[in-house]
Amino acid sequence: MARRVNFQRLAEMRPTMTRFSTVALIVSKSSPNIFYDKMSGTERGVLTLTIRDSPNHLTNCKCWGQRACVDEYMAMLQIGQVVDIVGAKVMSIPVAPAGDQRYQPQATVSCALVVNEGSGYVVRHDNDDSGHITILQQLLQRPIRPLGAVLKLADVRSGLGSPDKIITTNVNLLVVVAAVRPVRQIKRKLQAPHSEVQELLHCLEVIVIDASYPEGMLLSVWQSDWIRRAQQWQPLRTVLHLIDVRVSYSNFHRCVVLSHTNCTLICENPQAAGEDCRLLLAFADTVPLTSFSGCPQSELDNLPAVASIQAQMTVRQIYSRAEGELQDPSIQQFTAVLYGMVTKFDLDGLTSHINRKCTACQRLIPRNLEDCASDACQLDFSHANDEPRYISYFNINIHLSDQTGTLVEARLAGHPAERILGLRAEDFDRLAEHEKSALKWRFLLNYFEVRLMIKKPVGVRNNLIVVVVDMQAITLEKLVAKVAVF
Repeated sequence: MARRVNFQRLAEMRPTMTRFSTVALIVSKSSPNIFYDKMSGTERGVLTLTIRDSPNHLTNCKCWGQRACVDEYMAMLQIGQVVDIVGAKVMSIPVAPAGDQRYQPQATVSCALVVNEGSGYVVRHDNDDSGHITILQQLLQRPIRPLGAVLKLADVRSGLGSPDKIITTNVNLLVVVAAVRPVRQIKRKLQAPHSEVQELLHCLEVIVIDASYPEGMLLSVWQSDWIRRAQQWQPLRTVLHLIDVRVSYSNFHRCVVLSHTNCTLICENPQAAGEDCRLLLAFADTVPLTSFSGCPQSELDNLPAVASIQAQMTVRQIYSRAEGELQDPSIQQFTAVLYGMVTKFDLDGLTSHINRKCTACQRLIPRNLEDCASDACQLDFSHANDEPRYISYFNINIHLSDQTGTLVEARLAGHPAERILGLRAEDFDRLAEHEKSALKWRFLLNYFEVRLMIKKPVGVRNNLIVVVVDMQAITLEKLVAKVAVF
């Protein structure tokens, strides 16, 4: 008969204990650190679980073992699960010098746990004690730090607004999710002796806002478990209490950004936020859902009138005003009339020119999915079977060339694209190949007067957006006259 395990609370930990067992909730999990052990000639690893068994008691549990053991823990143990930690060693947490970088979340108690393969283990809690499990799982939405200690995004932004003020630090924030972008894959070369091997990393960018900074700030998430959870966050509905999130200046985005690191904790939709959470969601209700989608469709809701676009510019002048020596930081967008030739219009190629966005959450639907993958959207669709689940729209890259260069970022999208092409987005895929080819040659290598709206790169969107508002075919004579006069 198996020996009954004597479970204790985290508050009862003492540094002299060598066989400590507890039942706790996983509130965060690190990526495994795998290394080669020269003594045994095998690969070993360590995985850190951040656990909690009451509103006031949180600590870390390091799980050491052979790679197979650590990989099994990584696959089996998930954030939000209640687990049994059996036979752990209790370690006193040393006081770190001020300013030292931490590689795990900060505990609220003075001890941590270590589980070594062979002398201890971690398993999912499968007892029938459903009441206790429910109480522990509710801790996932209990703030770990006082909400009164959070900063405003505007204060974070102003404190690190330029490269000459770079002070990388960790802060606490209460924000609402504005947008969740698709996962990006990034290749990184491993260090010697595997310097020729490329490691594939995944990164998810989330835009978060609060009432002080509705423009939004980027939050990068790298850990696989948190990427999976973040993909379920609902724009303008999910509130996050970010604890020890890293703030730094990004030379790539040219602004302040946030990063989820090994010491960061996230509390989703904190229940104790009360009035703070209500006010944040009330503010979110006033923010347009399409403001942060990052695709041309989101730029088509407030296009300027065609007649209002009068300033004639060359390609070189457009780039100079958007990104070059003539740019004005106080102006985020401008319009231009460009006279030139269409030098790329690949309608009959292999590239897809139709995008789809979910009618419920307004997010872009990946081409490999039939519908939005969000559980909340699927629930909405199940209650309204007759409503369309997505909206199709044109998103066509077009190159425009004049005597000064080629504008490669222009997009023919949305209703302007349907008007200019004389075709609805839903009908495009029904065209035969020869019909697509005929449509392409109506534009390719012909001369046009093109009216454009140009949006400069900003922190949450690092790319230049150029939207075609109107196109009118012109003769070579008119082109020459316009260029000569200009």
